[in-house]
Amino acid sequence: MSLIRRFKSVAVVAASSALASAALAQADYPARPIRIVVPFATAGSTDLLARVVAHALARELGQPVTVDNRPGASGNIGAEAVAKAAPDGYTLLYTSSNLTANPAVMSVPYDVGRDFTPVSRVAFLPLVLIRSSQVNAATVPELLTAIRAQPGAFNFSSSGHGGAPHLAGELLKSAAGVEMTHVPYNGAGPALNDVAAGRVQLTFTTFTSAQALLKSQRVAAVAVANPQRLAALPGVPTFEESGLKGMEIGTMNGLLAPARTPAAVVEKLYAALRRAAEQPEFKAHFRDQGADLLLEAPAVFSAHIQTDLKRWRDLTSRAGLQPGQ
Repeated sequence: MSLIRRFKSVAVVAASSALASAALAQADYPARPIRIVVPFATAGSTDLLARVVAHALARELGQPVTVDNRPGASGNIGAEAVAKAAPDGYTLLYTSSNLTANPAVMSVPYDVGRDFTPVSRVAFLPLVLIRSSQVNAATVPELLTAIRAQPGAFNFSSSGHGGAPHLAGELLKSAAGVEMTHVPYNGAGPALNDVAAGRVQLTFTTFTSAQALLKSQRVAAVAVANPQRLAALPGVPTFEESGLKGMEIGTMNGLLAPARTPAAVVEKLYAALRRAAEQPEFKAHFRDQGADLLLEAPAVFSAHIQTDLKRWRDLTSRAGLQPGQ
């Protein structure tokens, strides 16, 4: 056998062995613990629901699934970490609409469509306008009157620059013709804590994030940015009911893997989520948190991401928000 033929034969055997090893690894997946990166601080809606998903996946897949909070830069730090992780299904991203909203208002260290493999859009959570208990305005009209009467006195916090809560505040400013100052945080928990403490007057967040503070009456809900009232907050009106149109905005929760993650691994993860969704307890967790459970197939979620990227660009333009603001 010539040297060239021998080299080709060895190369074919090596390639076949590599393919066989990869196929075996996919068949055995998961063979070790899985890590879900949440790019926000603890206690926010994304973090809380990520833990529900992690618990369900651990039960369905038979391996520990841990949540790793990597807050900062409006979710970009954690998202970048996953984008650069090995595409083997052992490092995943559970994130919010910041993933698709951030590129509309800032430079991001990844390409949403190129650097991730969508697994499933898990849920949709309408946003709620929350006020400090120290703000003496219980309704939208009362609140807008107070803001106009005290120029420069009102701030609104968010879970990060460029995300849905930030854009909701900008939309309120635009729709109502009022001025407020945006104060970004590294997650909904810290943003809410400063509202409860009275250091910030308002915030947009999800019921999931705010429920403990609402229950303790340290903050109060003013209006829901949704066409219908939330079942979890039946006494809180929508913005349209309160006389302000154009205030329908929320955030998604989705599970993604790094780009080039094998399709067989993605399908295993999605199938595990589907099995989990058959459990009444899993459904109840999302319903009780004011979230609509979706569980879209990977291809459907991928299409949604592309649509959402355009929607956020259009929304930031409508709100008059420029990159860096």
